[in-house]
Amino acid sequence: MTTPALAHLTGGPLDDQTIPLDDGAPEELVLPYSDGQVVYTLVPDAPEAEGPATAQYRFNEVSEILNQDEYDEIRPESNL
Repeated sequence: MTTPALAHLTGGPLDDQTIPLDDGAPEELVLPYSDGQVVYTLVPDAPEAEGPATAQYRFNEVSEILNQDEYDEIRPESNL
């Protein structure tokens, strides 16, 4: 089997997109998306597609906001 050079994403906000892989096919791909991250999981024994070696990934979850500090504004306390 050839080491996959591409990841094909299924489901979630990045549905039907194909992205390059640097070092083979990890079990999970954690990708930035908007102010958070999305997690895609490798589909074991996925059918091989024609063309370059492609690993199939299925949407798993959306993570927390990456830039949480930007949203936690410090509000001055009222002395009322």
